[in-house]
Amino acid sequence: MKRNSLQGSYCLMQVALWGAYGFLLSYANRYLLENGLSSFHAGLILGTATGLSFLLQPVLTLLVDKTPVSCRAVLMGTAFVMTVCSTLLPVTDTLWAVVLLYAGACVALQILPAFSNALGMAAIRGGKHLNFGIARGIGSVSFGVCAQLAVPAIEAYGLETVPLLSGLMGVLIMFSALSFSQSKKVQKQTPKPTPLLEFFRKNGKFVLFLLGSVLLYVGHNVLSNCMFQVAEFKGDGNAQGTALLIAAAVELPTMFLFAQMCRWMSCGKWVCLSGVFFTLRLLLTWLLPGVSGLYAAQITQMLGFALFAVSSVYYVDSVVEKRDVVKGQTYLGVAKTLGCLIAHFMGGALIDLLGVSSMFAVCIAISVVGTLLLFVSTEKKQTTP
Repeated sequence: MKRNSLQGSYCLMQVALWGAYGFLLSYANRYLLENGLSSFHAGLILGTATGLSFLLQPVLTLLVDKTPVSCRAVLMGTAFVMTVCSTLLPVTDTLWAVVLLYAGACVALQILPAFSNALGMAAIRGGKHLNFGIARGIGSVSFGVCAQLAVPAIEAYGLETVPLLSGLMGVLIMFSALSFSQSKKVQKQTPKPTPLLEFFRKNGKFVLFLLGSVLLYVGHNVLSNCMFQVAEFKGDGNAQGTALLIAAAVELPTMFLFAQMCRWMSCGKWVCLSGVFFTLRLLLTWLLPGVSGLYAAQITQMLGFALFAVSSVYYVDSVVEKRDVVKGQTYLGVAKTLGCLIAHFMGGALIDLLGVSSMFAVCIAISVVGTLLLFVSTEKKQTTP
């Protein structure tokens, strides 16, 4: 490995980050339900946690822009909060404490991806060897493996293993972040970050890009959150796990090979293509009959979410000025979080009111609008990861 490489440390960070998602968020509903909450209250708590992370991300970005606090410090501080909240849960015996600690851990966890992306892009711009696509692909593997490993761990040691393992992931995130510089020394050599309102005024197309991202993530997250109901609609609720595993597995080739793919086409064009496949996944999941159709539709994840997860990060890095790299990556994270937040409140409500089929129709319409916004707003700049 090259001497100036941060690949190993960044891969470890992605393993721990998405492993925490596999433990903490994948089993959030189950954990809260088994602690005496109703499905409605569990959804409300998780939706509120997502909303708080949505609000906190731009605040923390301003902290990085306006103070000596670095992106690495925010990342490590947020991981520390997640670790503390997670490890306190097994020794908590009151419902209100369970709610506050689990929500706090989820808030912190959902803030981490934006600052992890920003830290990685800053390292690349600083001349470090780092392939984001490979690291992100390994993160996806970690998510699937951890979500599966949680099942035998819960059976053997109880549900309290979920927050304990999440806390361990938080420790690994902090450890991996130590390899990265504080980055403020680099920032001192460049102009100060653009004030927020001026940033949005100068980057009108970027605002449309963010809006398109929000809409794409609404449909994507509704499908993921409601996969059990979708699987039942297809004839077998137990197909949920296999469908999500297929979707996670097919992400890997795209993420691992994205650096080579950028030699064929610019990041902007790959971003637009990903929007088409986001929508296609919803359409095929709706229309293809039976459980086999459900499984087949998940293959489109390869050029949908997987492609967007990597290409959007490189794309934002290419169209946003160097001094605003943290702001650009954070607002991409905010867009994803907002899409997730809307999905939390919308998905179940649509199914309860209109049924699964109508839910798909609404989500497909939203996704089509999001895809069109990407085509309108994306600059077709050539970018080499």
